[in-house]
Amino acid sequence: MPMLPFRRQQLRIAPMVLPLLASVLVGCSGPQNFLFAGGPAAGHLARLGWIALITFSVVTVLVWVLLVLAVTRRRGSFDEHAPVEPEPSRTGVDWIIVGGIAIPLLILTVLFVLTLGTLGHFPMKDMMTPAPAIRVTGRQWWFEGQYLDDGLDGRFKVATELHIPAGRPVNLELVTRDVIHSFWIPKLHGKVDLVPGIVNHIRIQADRPGIYEGECGEYCGAQHAHMRLRVIADTPAVYARWRRGQLADAHDPADAATRHGREVFLSSACALCHTIRGTPAQGDVGPDLTHVGSRGRIAGGMLDNNTANLAAWIVHAQSLKPGAQMPDMDQLDGDQLRDLTSYLQSLK
Repeated sequence: MPMLPFRRQQLRIAPMVLPLLASVLVGCSGPQNFLFAGGPAAGHLARLGWIALITFSVVTVLVWVLLVLAVTRRRGSFDEHAPVEPEPSRTGVDWIIVGGIAIPLLILTVLFVLTLGTLGHFPMKDMMTPAPAIRVTGRQWWFEGQYLDDGLDGRFKVATELHIPAGRPVNLELVTRDVIHSFWIPKLHGKVDLVPGIVNHIRIQADRPGIYEGECGEYCGAQHAHMRLRVIADTPAVYARWRRGQLADAHDPADAATRHGREVFLSSACALCHTIRGTPAQGDVGPDLTHVGSRGRIAGGMLDNNTANLAAWIVHAQSLKPGAQMPDMDQLDGDQLRDLTSYLQSLK
């Protein structure tokens, strides 16, 4: 068979190479890239990930080089080779034994041993002292955090955002209220499932202040893709100030509009599902809203917490997140919605 023109060979190789290059570029970007860790637990996983990535990248490149050589080499014609008596050769068998069995077995064995060593860096429940500082509960479709480490008087709940002090280890207790979820903050820790009837424990630590994005890593229903979470690592002083603020009850409204907004909240279905400490509202179906105005996101991390998104979420939650337990509050008139939104935003 005559050798293909060089341009035609390029066209045959390009469809194989381009997807590989695209996958490399996509995989090396984004705020959730676990290969660039933000804490000790994720650091152990990142080291193992880099070893695996480099090893398999080298193997992949070698395979592609062999494929390109096989496609582009000159084979000659049948007439050229027909008179020649084939000589016995073990070249093909050697390639199978070495390249298809020995090398993959060696690579997988090394990675298996390294994986076992990595698992040894993750403490189990019995190794964690003191007790968990935060209980993270998976719900459809949002994460609730309950701070536990200051006794009954020091407990409070948050939603969608966890604050931790940078540079300090924090023990988490992971549970679920409904189906299986998965707690995953790629830059701080690997995926850990939240399974009904089972309590899991992990330890996270952020080496430096910042915002670490996360999400539910296990399909949990229609709005799984909109079940987000962020861990905000503060300096110790900022964290202590934030914690004191979270322990306080909601402030009294400062003007007539927010006072009217509180009346709307307490007289509607809002008070049946949500808690605002310092008011008669003690619902537990939805997130605790005592300090909702201080959070960066709402709707399970789906929306930025601003006036337009908050008003839209109140009135048309089912349009934004179908299947969520938040009902549409479209019975509110314009003044009620404006003042209710103003009241919620004032809860810092």
